[in-house]
Amino acid sequence: MQIGYIGVIGLVIGSFLNVCIYRLPRGESLVWPGSHCPSCGKRLKALELIPIFSYLALKGRCSECGFRISPRYPVVEAVTGLAFFWSAATAESPLNLANSILFFSGLIVVFFVDIDHWIIPDQVVIPLGLAGLLIAGIQGWGVLKDHALAAGIGFFGFWAIAIMGTFLLKKEAMGGGDVKLAAMMGAFLGTELLLAGLFIGFLIGGLVSFALIAVKGKKIKDQIPFGPMLAAGGMIAMVKGEAIINWYGAWIAGLWFPR
Repeated sequence: MQIGYIGVIGLVIGSFLNVCIYRLPRGESLVWPGSHCPSCGKRLKALELIPIFSYLALKGRCSECGFRISPRYPVVEAVTGLAFFWSAATAESPLNLANSILFFSGLIVVFFVDIDHWIIPDQVVIPLGLAGLLIAGIQGWGVLKDHALAAGIGFFGFWAIAIMGTFLLKKEAMGGGDVKLAAMMGAFLGTELLLAGLFIGFLIGGLVSFALIAVKGKKIKDQIPFGPMLAAGGMIAMVKGEAIINWYGAWIAGLWFPR
């Protein structure tokens, strides 16, 4: 029952993440004014703020002016609710639960903000990176050392990739936001899961790039935001990272030591 409650809390947090996704890139306050229609400015009533259900009841439109509300809003709420539910169902301790829900929440914001605006907000990744290290530190020196190392690998590894890419392509190959995002991921995941998340992120990025080249005629040098791929890789690593690592290790062992 407690797990279900946390899932419901996730739906509510998802509504707040929608506010962050919309307002952070615009430099707007997260608390004032209250939730309102972006077209006519009508303040939303309590019954219009129930996650997912209000969207369905209003048929995706403002009750005042009929402005079409993006289906992204209930999607973000549903994904956040599922992330919180999974976190509660698998958490081994309150600290482990806090680690998961903070990580998922940050990556959901990053995913959609970077898609829309090609930026990764420092207001998200820097405080969360510090929070990840704090949670690791509470768990002991060994955990902190591993997660701090992972944060360093993420930061300096991506910084080196950015420098090399810029040199080879003669233009910015990777933004500073990606560098800080990789460090934040390391602070929450630790070294093994970070490497799994980065591998998955690059794999997704490659698949998306080839799809865009095939479908939309983009060129290899055309830029696409990499933050969403990293965020997706981080979320998959949090959920299935250990299974992926074990599968990969068994596959490599099979190549070197076939039966």
